[in-house]
Amino acid sequence: MKDLKHILTARDHLVTGKTFDVLKNLRTGILETHPRPNKQELPLYYESKNYTSHNNNNKTDGLLPFCYKQVKIISTKRKIKICANSLCASKKNQKPSLLDVGCGTGDFLYSCYRHGWNVKGVENNSNAKNNLNPKISKHVFDDFELLKKSPKKFDVITMWHSLEHISDLDKTILEMKNLLADQGVIIIACPNHKSFDAAFYKEFWAAYDLPRHLWHFDKNSIRELFSNYKIHLKKTLPMYWDSFYISILSEKIVNKKNNYLKGFVIGLMSNLCALFSKEYSSLIYVLKTKN
Repeated sequence: MKDLKHILTARDHLVTGKTFDVLKNLRTGILETHPRPNKQELPLYYESKNYTSHNNNNKTDGLLPFCYKQVKIISTKRKIKICANSLCASKKNQKPSLLDVGCGTGDFLYSCYRHGWNVKGVENNSNAKNNLNPKISKHVFDDFELLKKSPKKFDVITMWHSLEHISDLDKTILEMKNLLADQGVIIIACPNHKSFDAAFYKEFWAAYDLPRHLWHFDKNSIRELFSNYKIHLKKTLPMYWDSFYISILSEKIVNKKNNYLKGFVIGLMSNLCALFSKEYSSLIYVLKTKN
């Protein structure tokens, strides 16, 4: 434990109410959840109808789920644009191949499919897979093993808020690197624990989401983690909407009821602070290997 520093203790506010510690690994700079659920225990922490990213029920009541779905439409369009702009020049006029790791209910994957991209996904949560669009369900696999049988590699590999859920970081990053085409790009989005809203809410910050989030990243720890595999951070982009969503969820954790106005104000303050610090509530990382 000499390489670990205690940062805070927080609850699982979604399923069990159990407490977990967030510790900083002094070697890697990554914050880690302790104790870490094993692979058999972890699925139990996702068993909630309120886990929005695994639920495609358009009839879900409430202002926040409704806003979440509307913002997701806007965000998906931006994600596709980021992926398209990140392609190397020789790929821009071709049909790109994309792998989405931790694709959830497949909304982003389906949108790329409708744009004419060749798509594949990895998702092992049964609830999420049950909500996949039938047109892409055959392209989504439980793990990387079946993808290895195809000689084709991917121009873009994405992880939209899924890296923090991965039990084995080393194995996953190596798998992605091996599946990446020459001049391919890896695009990852994660919550940023150095944001204003994270500092404001502390142990009540919804984006800690213990213990589903096994790791908690910032820009430096992402850069260092991927540089170990000769994958280099080329660009960092903000996710403006996340500060509002996370702050509203955090307000509900603190007060046991919705306070949309205060959550919106804190989210706005977080974005305004980030104009100077660049520490947005969530960040998108564009990474490439050196050729």
